[in-house]
Amino acid sequence: MKKLSIKLKLTLYFTIFMLVLAGFIFVFVSLLSGSETRRRLESELTAMVNANAREVHYSDRQVRPGEDFIDYRRGFYCLVFTGSGELTEGHAPDEALVEEPLSEGPVREITADGETYLVYDLLTTDKRHEIWLRGIVSVSGGEIGTASVYTAVLISIPLLILLAAIGGYLLAGRSLKPIEDIRRTAEEIGESGDLSRRIEMDGNGDELHRLAGSFNGMFERLEANFEAEKQFTSDASHELRTPITTILAQCEYAFEDASGEEELYEVIGDIQKQGYRMQRLVESLLSFTRLDMGTAAPDLKDMDLSACTLAVCREQAELPEKNIALIEEITPGIRLIGDETLLSRLIANLIRNAYRYGRENGHITVKLAKEGGITLSVADDGIGISKEDLPKIWNRFYRADKARTAGEGAGLGLGLAMVKQIAELHGAKVSVVSTLGEGSCFTVQWK
Repeated sequence: MKKLSIKLKLTLYFTIFMLVLAGFIFVFVSLLSGSETRRRLESELTAMVNANAREVHYSDRQVRPGEDFIDYRRGFYCLVFTGSGELTEGHAPDEALVEEPLSEGPVREITADGETYLVYDLLTTDKRHEIWLRGIVSVSGGEIGTASVYTAVLISIPLLILLAAIGGYLLAGRSLKPIEDIRRTAEEIGESGDLSRRIEMDGNGDELHRLAGSFNGMFERLEANFEAEKQFTSDASHELRTPITTILAQCEYAFEDASGEEELYEVIGDIQKQGYRMQRLVESLLSFTRLDMGTAAPDLKDMDLSACTLAVCREQAELPEKNIALIEEITPGIRLIGDETLLSRLIANLIRNAYRYGRENGHITVKLAKEGGITLSVADDGIGISKEDLPKIWNRFYRADKARTAGEGAGLGLGLAMVKQIAELHGAKVSVVSTLGEGSCFTVQWK
């Protein structure tokens, strides 16, 4: 069974079901036919005996049948006896049926010489003389018609099952065609690596159509993720290549052209700066990987988010950039279940991002409030973000300000991606509203 296709399995299951159903039908027909045959035989037998009872009379000291008396018709026998039990008219298929004692009552079964008969006795009176009539019919004789029904059923059922199996096979093939299309498309994608391929759908809206739609959606997400990973690999390589190139260049300069201790110290300082940059990049990438793989699950505890936010703001305010003022509007006593280390990083990343893209002598406003849910926002009045860049700022290594990609003060392009990841780990939603040239407001919201 394991090596059979679904199409053949469905056909086999359907055929077995039809066989079981046919068996039930045959048993039902047999029981119904047997019962109906017995009822019909009894009805005809009693009718024949009652009709003959009106045709027998007693005259000249003898029992005489009338002109319409029937002693045999289509397997039904009728015998006439005197009151003393002497047979005067008719004959029986077996002598034992004549010798059987007369007994008025319902139809009964009598077995003679291995054959089963239905017997019906009737006592009637004419001119104060008793006359007995006995009707006899063979049960097997009455079952000849039933046997023909059985034969017809036994012949027709296999033919019906065969037709049902063929029809079921064709129907299963037609019904499973979308699954075969899904398999073939997935196989072609696996062989070609072309994630842009899609499963063609006929648009009938059934379950298989919806399944194909789900697969197409999965292929779209895989394609998007694959492209994102390619871009991520390219960007990470670029980010690592830049400091490595600088370090190697500085080393070559130190060995070949540097003169004096002061110049060597300057070269070593540049190398150290690039080393720290690489360290921050590697640590950030490791943090992403650990959170993605679940090896660094958040340590969720009841925490004071207000105190945490205030502490981060005070820490960031000690490292002023561009003479930007940091304004705190924090409602005290707001608590939630979260990882204090990760949430501190989230807040710090938002504030550092605001410093990095804020304007000289500008302002950064950090708000924390509880209105239904908990809302944390970091707003600046810096360069802002264009509409084209807004959907991309959450991608790793993406920077909206291309001019600052490798310049002094440039970030790694990982801060907002990490903000989004930490927010999602805490069941929060992060969003941004920005106007180019006027500033941006990043919001993290817990319901």
